[in-house]
Amino acid sequence: MIEGFQQEPPGGVGRGGSMKFIAVVQFSALCAISLAWACGPTTATDTNAASATSGGQTGDSSTGGVPQPQPTTAATSANTTLSTTSQPGDTTSDPPDTGPTATDGSPPDLPEDCSILEQDCPPGYKCMPFATDGNPNWNDTMCVEVVEDPSLPGEPCTVQGSAVSGIDDCDATSMCWNVDPKTNEGTCVEQCTGTEQDPTCPDQCDRCTTGGDSILWLCLGICDPIIQNCMPGSGCYPINDSFSCAPDASPAGTGLGSACEFINVCPPGMFCLSADVVPDCQGSAGCCAPVCPANGADPCPGLLPGTECVPWYEDGSPHPEACVADEPGVCVIAPG
Repeated sequence: MIEGFQQEPPGGVGRGGSMKFIAVVQFSALCAISLAWACGPTTATDTNAASATSGGQTGDSSTGGVPQPQPTTAATSANTTLSTTSQPGDTTSDPPDTGPTATDGSPPDLPEDCSILEQDCPPGYKCMPFATDGNPNWNDTMCVEVVEDPSLPGEPCTVQGSAVSGIDDCDATSMCWNVDPKTNEGTCVEQCTGTEQDPTCPDQCDRCTTGGDSILWLCLGICDPIIQNCMPGSGCYPINDSFSCAPDASPAGTGLGSACEFINVCPPGMFCLSADVVPDCQGSAGCCAPVCPANGADPCPGLLPGTECVPWYEDGSPHPEACVADEPGVCVIAPG
């Protein structure tokens, strides 16, 4: 893949599909510089930049040679930047007291914390991430009662208090994601199962993405950066070694060659790449360059003169054709 540098803002993205989240937007959100999340921090941390060549390797072994930013949180979700996609709202109040009662009417004994992957809470409960002490990001887990007639994965949902409260009306397998901080409404997304070394998701077009110091474990869909099949207001951006939907946080007037510091401050259909691979780039970190189909006619000379389409993945796309139809590439200065 094109080698990139990865930067993680507080609440940004992490390991091979991992993300850190900012409470304003949950990214649907995160291999590039950093995700910019509206209402989230705008500083990037790790800069593992490398030359953009088709044979380059990325800082996290899966993305190719162009540094890219990570998405910013736009106000569309509740607790993460995954980017994409969800952001928490106000987290100053403590989460409501929820626990079902035992047969004698007394509250059941609940563990102080629990495992998202193992779902080791008592029957009728699920393990959920939440934020403590008014923190805007998820930083702990707790057992929460599953509501009667819960929403299923893919269905609309509602959170109590804020997107990071840990209380929602999703079923035992999922949590409310991409929460609108104004309405507290989002969509149920399945949580991963398995182990930290081998987390799994039931759908081949989902990728287990973790964030918040391994507090969040979510099955987020792989999107297609060529056809840009994310919801309105979001774009398909490179997150670690995959592609995920994240809020489109591009300022008005941003276009080809515009300076950028975060993955999703470029409009959908463009990636934020390191300055040395984009012609006449004036950005200190990088500039926006177009995505292109690496297995088709090269549109780059006409889109961004002085560039050619370089495959994002050195050895071909690892994603099933059903998830990403065309092999993705980016328009960069011709190697050599």
